[in-house]
Amino acid sequence: MTKRIIALVASLAVVIGLMNCGTSYAWFVTTLEKKQSISVSVVSTSQTAKLTDIDGDTKTIIMPGDNLVSLDGQGAMLRVNNGSTTNVQIRLSIEYTKYSSGKAEQKIYSGSNDDINVTFAAGKWSKNVNASGVCYFYYMGDNYETAEISSLDKVPSIGPDVSYIDAVSSIVYKESITRAYSGQPVNIKVKFEAKQADNISWDTIDSYQLSGTNA
Repeated sequence: MTKRIIALVASLAVVIGLMNCGTSYAWFVTTLEKKQSISVSVVSTSQTAKLTDIDGDTKTIIMPGDNLVSLDGQGAMLRVNNGSTTNVQIRLSIEYTKYSSGKAEQKIYSGSNDDINVTFAAGKWSKNVNASGVCYFYYMGDNYETAEISSLDKVPSIGPDVSYIDAVSSIVYKESITRAYSGQPVNIKVKFEAKQADNISWDTIDSYQLSGTNA
């Protein structure tokens, strides 16, 4: 059975949309003061979509396997823009709806046994699972060595001289998702966080939430 996801992107508080710009999707954007002057945008080879530039009033159908990070039909990159005047570390987490035996659960993406595939900027991000079992992906930049790190002591900071870092180029629901998804709502949320290197706590920069129904 062909599976389709009817997606509507809604911006709520710190929620932004990261799918197609223009008339293909519904965009609702709230202008916010970004913590530490760091923001997120969608960038393709021909253009960049700022949060305040994205608007529309329609929705569309997405097939599993379609890239949800795109701009006017082109493959794009989710980019973190750095306007901070201090050294900061960057991480992100991805939460999505997974169905099994007709039951839904919100699952943290870890890169294994997931119903979505995520493509990160090559050789720049490493994952770490904390003591609570939550998987985060940390920006490693030129310090990248392996896909997974055991110690956060290895996470570098980026300085004010780094104007941006590339994060995610693709998010897709796998074509092999089961019939348990049929007619059910799904939700995907990617949360970006930053902290000054000498601080303990992380602050949310931006997050986006994709909500839809699988038909």
